[in-house]
Amino acid sequence: MQNKPDPAWQPQPQTAEKPSNLRLGLIGMAACVLMAGAGLHFYGAGKNTSGPAVGAESVTGDDSQRMGLPLNVIAPQNAAQALAGSSFSAQQQADILAAVKRRDVRLVAMPVYDATGAGGMITLVCGPWQQSVGLTAKPTTVILPISVSGHVEVIPAAPPGPAGIGSGAITAFGPMPLPVLYKQGDTLALTVIAQ
Repeated sequence: MQNKPDPAWQPQPQTAEKPSNLRLGLIGMAACVLMAGAGLHFYGAGKNTSGPAVGAESVTGDDSQRMGLPLNVIAPQNAAQALAGSSFSAQQQADILAAVKRRDVRLVAMPVYDATGAGGMITLVCGPWQQSVGLTAKPTTVILPISVSGHVEVIPAAPPGPAGIGSGAITAFGPMPLPVLYKQGDTLALTVIAQ
């Protein structure tokens, strides 16, 4: 016996399998997660200031860990008047004014305020100069002598207490809360972008 194909039988065209909507959805979600992760990696996950403030670590040497702050520059012709209203001593004011005239430093205005309502006192360190500022809800303008690098460090001037010290700065783009300092040894490293 031989198997002969049935003369009435003809091959039927098969429809191509359509990919399931679930599969396409999972691929789309995976692509979104990858893009979001890449964005956080390349544009700085630690620079998010819209969420709750996070604890600051002691970071002083690594430029990639510094938070950037765009601040307004004080014109050199107004430097003497701005320094007169600062907390620098007369000798420091003379040294800073001479450095401004030599164009070694630029002066920027950094209004700081209490972002968490816990109060406290911070010390702002810019190169060899430092100033201590009490934090209140009303912004206090601090004059900072910034060299080319623009590095500023924020340090608690007194023990922060259980709530920490939550300062904020008014930048060229508006108020910006800074990370909370929880311990006496914490240092918040900032890079000032003079505008």
